[in-house]
Amino acid sequence: MRAPQEPFPDIPAWESITISRRGDRPGVRQVLRYAASDVLPLNGTGAWETDPALLLALARFGGVSCVLLGQDRRHQEEVRPLGPAALRVARRGMRLASELGLPLVTVIDTPGAAMSPEAKRGGLAGEIARCLADLVDLDTPTLSLLLGQGGGGAALALIPCDRVLVAQHGWLSPLPPEGASAIVHRDVEHAPHIAAAQGVRSADLLAGGIADRIVAEHPDAAEEPQAFCRRVGRELERELAVLLHIRRPELLTERLRRYRVIGSAADTRHSATAPGTAADDAVA
Repeated sequence: MRAPQEPFPDIPAWESITISRRGDRPGVRQVLRYAASDVLPLNGTGAWETDPALLLALARFGGVSCVLLGQDRRHQEEVRPLGPAALRVARRGMRLASELGLPLVTVIDTPGAAMSPEAKRGGLAGEIARCLADLVDLDTPTLSLLLGQGGGGAALALIPCDRVLVAQHGWLSPLPPEGASAIVHRDVEHAPHIAAAQGVRSADLLAGGIADRIVAEHPDAAEEPQAFCRRVGRELERELAVLLHIRRPELLTERLRRYRVIGSAADTRHSATAPGTAADDAVA
């Protein structure tokens, strides 16, 4: 049984975005270090190609094993943006989860994919589309964790799962607010206003049915990295345990229904929000 949603404060979208970009914010490797009991890293696409921006591993949270795909924020900040090879690694992980009969966990934390000519020639757009298709059709339980930044197609490619968790200061947008501001206003000064209007913050995602649960930060994951990562691990373990008790055909049917109606008036699953949250004021 899932625990009640922990109340969370009403934080402006731009404040959460700024917090999510802190250099000392814990990423997927810290989650594995503090929350997973066993981790077996894997490497590459299986076709002589690799991208360290996407971590692929077999992991165990509590008593539940899974295949984990995690966008590594450190590599993207220090080396290069996430490219098409990273998404091919992700698709290998999806195939592996299906072959092993294990649930799949995706961890999203990216400012956005590479925008270089090389990335375009490497098939970035096609890999985003193929990730989306493979993930929606995957015949095993799927769970997504929006850990921090969720910028652009690289983030959207790993989001359509059976359940979606989001860190309190996590956010998701097809286009980062600065990019949207540049298009609309020809400057980036309007980014905070654009972020609020886009409805990118965790409370908005919960209210709109995109996210199912928020993992609280007290008040910021960077201030309590170990405690936050262990909290994330407990949430992952609980969600995976519930998903494993649902029959696979029912999971797939509900997943397809969920992403067919998401964002529409027909999706009323989150119309009642947890007491003390800001979700009732969110922009859907």
